[in-house]
Amino acid sequence: MENLLEVQDLTKIFGAGGGRPVTAADHVTFSLRAGEALGLVGESGCGKSTLARMIARLLEPTAGAVFLEGEEITKLRRRALRPVYRKMQMVFQSPAGSFDPRRTLGHGIAESLENRGLSRGERQARTAQLLERCGLPADFAGRYPHEVSGGQCQRAAIARALAAEPRLLICDEATSALDVTVQQQILELLGELRRDGLSILFICHNLALVQSFCDRVLVMRAGKIVEAGNAADVIAAPRTDYTRSLLDAVL
Repeated sequence: MENLLEVQDLTKIFGAGGGRPVTAADHVTFSLRAGEALGLVGESGCGKSTLARMIARLLEPTAGAVFLEGEEITKLRRRALRPVYRKMQMVFQSPAGSFDPRRTLGHGIAESLENRGLSRGERQARTAQLLERCGLPADFAGRYPHEVSGGQCQRAAIARALAAEPRLLICDEATSALDVTVQQQILELLGELRRDGLSILFICHNLALVQSFCDRVLVMRAGKIVEAGNAADVIAAPRTDYTRSLLDAVL
């Protein structure tokens, strides 16, 4: 199976120009295959979100490279990044943060459709389809972020990401702010999307949750990948004390 995403020696040092530098990501290297769900786990502050934002080109790396479908995207800027953002989308822990609170959910979902030149009628029809694909009634397009629950808003955020028709979805703690029942519903939705061919980088601090969803898992500590392997194998026989401590935290 071909690699959709390749990350090579990706490094981020904050404060490198002065003061006391902090290394948030330290020469991280891994690949994600097309059609795969890859988990990235670690305690809060270990560098997971920093790594995700560099991959998504929302944060400049200090060093290293990111390849998407064989193309290096690390050095691309502005307009050259537009095709990248169509191929790769990100869903965050706080779904409301994905939307302008002064605009409806439908407006947020339709933004990328408008950028692609779809007419108003086409945008409305496609927005309704995306909402329904994510388990929400079409009339949710007229609601504002504060008028829906956290789980509903997260479904709308996923619909917004899908509007770009990406190959890769990066979920950065996308289920951690939700209760257990809603969390499972979102995982089921992501599972359906994956069966439709979407690749997923699933960032989470809960190894047990990753085991239920991902093919492989990367364990991150203090900016480094300290363990990697098939999710079931890592859970059954962790090789590091740190991974065992993550497991103990959810058992």
